[in-house]
Amino acid sequence: MTNFRFSVCCLVFLIISFIGGYGAFLYENIWEREQQLHLTEITNSQASAIERRLERSLSATHLLAHQVRFNQGDVSAFDDFAKETITAIGGISNLQLAPDGIIRHIYPLQGNEKALGHNLLVDDRRKAEAHKAIKERSLTMAGPFALVQGGVAVIGRNPIFIKQEGGEQFWGFASALIFLDTLLEVTDLNELELKGYHYELTRQHPDTLNWERFAHSVEPLDRLQVTFPIQVPNSEWKITLSRPLPNRPLTLWHAVVVSLIIGFIVSLLLSYILKEPQRLRQIVAEKTEQLNELAFYDVLTGLVNRRLFMQQLECELKLLSRSGNKAALMYLDMDDFKNVNDSLGHSAGDQLLIEVANRIKTTMRESDIICRLGGDEYAILMMNIQNSNDSKIVANQIIERVREEILIEGRSLNIGLSIGITILPDDSMDLREILNNADMALYESKRLGKNRVTFFDYQMQQCSIERIEIENALKHAIKNDEFELYYQPIIRLDNRQIVMLEALLRWKHPEKGFIPPDQFISIAEQSGLIISIGDWVLETACATIANAVQHQEACVPIAINISAKQLLNQNFSGEVKERLERYSIDPAMLEMEITESIIMENMEDALKQLNELKEVGCRFSIDDFGTGYSSLAQLKQLPVDSLKIDRSFVRDIEHDHHDRQIVEAIIAMAHSLGLEVIAEGVEDQYQLDFVDKAGCDLVQGYLFSKPIPYDEIDLQQYIYLAGANDYSI
Repeated sequence: MTNFRFSVCCLVFLIISFIGGYGAFLYENIWEREQQLHLTEITNSQASAIERRLERSLSATHLLAHQVRFNQGDVSAFDDFAKETITAIGGISNLQLAPDGIIRHIYPLQGNEKALGHNLLVDDRRKAEAHKAIKERSLTMAGPFALVQGGVAVIGRNPIFIKQEGGEQFWGFASALIFLDTLLEVTDLNELELKGYHYELTRQHPDTLNWERFAHSVEPLDRLQVTFPIQVPNSEWKITLSRPLPNRPLTLWHAVVVSLIIGFIVSLLLSYILKEPQRLRQIVAEKTEQLNELAFYDVLTGLVNRRLFMQQLECELKLLSRSGNKAALMYLDMDDFKNVNDSLGHSAGDQLLIEVANRIKTTMRESDIICRLGGDEYAILMMNIQNSNDSKIVANQIIERVREEILIEGRSLNIGLSIGITILPDDSMDLREILNNADMALYESKRLGKNRVTFFDYQMQQCSIERIEIENALKHAIKNDEFELYYQPIIRLDNRQIVMLEALLRWKHPEKGFIPPDQFISIAEQSGLIISIGDWVLETACATIANAVQHQEACVPIAINISAKQLLNQNFSGEVKERLERYSIDPAMLEMEITESIIMENMEDALKQLNELKEVGCRFSIDDFGTGYSSLAQLKQLPVDSLKIDRSFVRDIEHDHHDRQIVEAIIAMAHSLGLEVIAEGVEDQYQLDFVDKAGCDLVQGYLFSKPIPYDEIDLQQYIYLAGANDYSI
């Protein structure tokens, strides 16, 4: 009996030890898979960053090729165009033009002189890529390779074909050189290496077809590693990321000890232990499935991610080339999504992204492919359409569906959506051109006022270049002091005296002369240059007032226009106070004009800035009143002193009774709030008589004076009635 009991105990001990060890093995497997899941997410992010940066930098060759084709091979303006393109796109070392395959033009030339005269089709060790580019009529990329002047770089070569009699003829190459170090700056590889991660980048050599390493961390890769492909023109790179496994919370020996203890209570736990391996195998299977989903699907919304979307887009392009059907690529971007994140937090922002994704899915067909590109950007590939109108109808349906009320954390939101569309194959069949076209169309939707649909056309490409030129010219204008202030008098009606001057910005271009504000202010706003320009206006107006006071000249307050970016800058009120103190100016001598749309869109932040400046004595006026969307209740909260009736209402009051009613209503409402009213754009006697009779307090317009330099204004002179229709200074 004793031997039997001993045998049973030994048998139970062996069984439990085996089960415990096997369970520990499965546990260790699960733990490693969780580490791999985390590593996969990071590797995927780094691969996408490199793809996106490389794609954007190589797009410069398309712009350069388009410029050469547009000018029929004339490259006399190459340096200026290349400089503007490099500044706008970034990440490019130099741009090259190689007519007939021979490098003739490089920008910047300094340090790259040795490349001039180099024949890419004969002398270059990477001539195979050049010949392939001509044969396939597509962008190819060579490298990475070591440069003679030092460093490692890649170069993209885009063949240029120009239409001539008898068909298209090969003209040469447009090339972009990109330093590898610059390309990798968009990744987090350096920071990851400091945290203990190791990496390497490899590519398949075009001649030997062997995989070779061209970038790596100081330390070699560890056992736990993840590899992702990086799609590049005519080749493929791979990025591999690894890290040492941290100490496990439970080791195999710990499990054996636990197994011995479990042996004493086997009667209670045996059934559970027998089921445990099956449960653990299920967890392993689930973790494996999660790894696959992470590689191709967006974790937050469940939509396909950018990598899978690009693969499917490439497949659809091949089908289109054979079938002759049409497809539409849409880029979608939520309007003012940042405001939701800033006001409600990132958790609410994530909920909004999920809800918008669901609404898009319910609008599209099952055959359409919906992708979240990242942030608040989405993409849709709408296949098998008859014409562009099909995609326009669906896009407008999406906008209407998304614009319906959304409840997030108990708050009601109404979200706008801007959409850009390019039609395949009508606009292009080149993958990178297609993506650029959709991007430009989306940008145009944003520029035209958001919450709309815009189709790509080739004029957008030229407009994009022109915007870059104006933006660069504005930077030079700020640096070279090319701006001037002209002043238009504001007249008080009861005594016909000048009581204020409005400072109006003028740009005196050294070659084009005076450029109207409507041709550059919007670009200055979009680029952020308006902050520097507005700061110059504030400085100049304060200096003008201080100079008049110092020389004991007649002086009236000056009104300046404030942009949205200035007002929402947290340091704005402090900057204004600093100017007032430095120039020893009475704050009442400075009036700031702000459009009602700026205030209403950012009421809380705007009120904070306005109240701080109101406390020291500054005055405020709401400009272009009547064109925004403020309510009477909101106006009562604002520390403003006056309203300016927009000139669009004054212009037609002689012929439009609706405008007359609006003007009368604005004046009555403003007076009920204790505000003065200024009528803009008064240009004839009828307009003056009407606003005077309606009770308007002040006027400005060409009837009295055009905007003129400050030294041409006589502030001591009255506005007087010289004849039936003759008012003058």
